[in-house]
This record gives sequence, structure tokens and C-alpha cells, in this order.
Amino acid sequence: MKEVSDALAKVTGQANEIFGKMGAAVEEAVKKGARELNVAEITRLSGLQIDEGTLDHLEVDRIIHVHPWLHWRDYFPWRPLWCWWWHTYHPWHRCCPYWWTRCHRFPYPC
Repeated sequence: MKEVSDALAKVTGQANEIFGKMGAAVEEAVKKGARELNVAEITRLSGLQIDEGTLDHLEVDRIIHVHPWLHWRDYFPWRPLWCWWWHTYHPWHRCCPYWWTRCHRFPYPC
């Protein structure tokens, strides 16, 4: 089981790196005074290779209005992107290994 645990730790580290960059990109834009965020641009800055068709499939709005008094993860649509990332790059982990199983509206089933 150590191999499985090590593999999951490595993959989770990859996800954390990408989504950490996403948070940093959102926070940087907000710090510069952005009132709205382009989701496609933020995903590219994060290192996600995601196209417009995929964003349509995920039902993600292109422009997200900033709520500077909230933490970015409360208003930026990271959840469907998280599920998409797991489904695309590590489908054998069934999307998200710890949560979001069958309890969200996003198109990729866990």
C-alpha cells in the first residue's frame, strides 16, 4: 500500500501546485484592483491546458466578478476545474480522491 500512498501524494502535490498558482493569480489580479476575472486567462496562468469548449462543457462563466471581501475560493469556480483536472490527468483516482463524490453538479462523474 505504500506505493499507492506515495503515488497519491505525488499526484496531490501536482494538483496543489496548479491550484496554488490559480489562487495566486486570482489574488494578484484582485490586489491590482481587478473587478472581474477572465476564467480562461486565470486557468492559463495556472498552467491548465483548457479550451473554451471544455469551459462550456463545465458550465463555467468566462467572467467572474470579484468579491474582495471573500477568499478567492469562495467565488472563483475552481471546483469544476479541479474535477476536470483529476478526470483528465488521473482518471483512475475517480476524479477527486477525497471528496466531491456524487454530490456536485459538474459534468464529470466521480
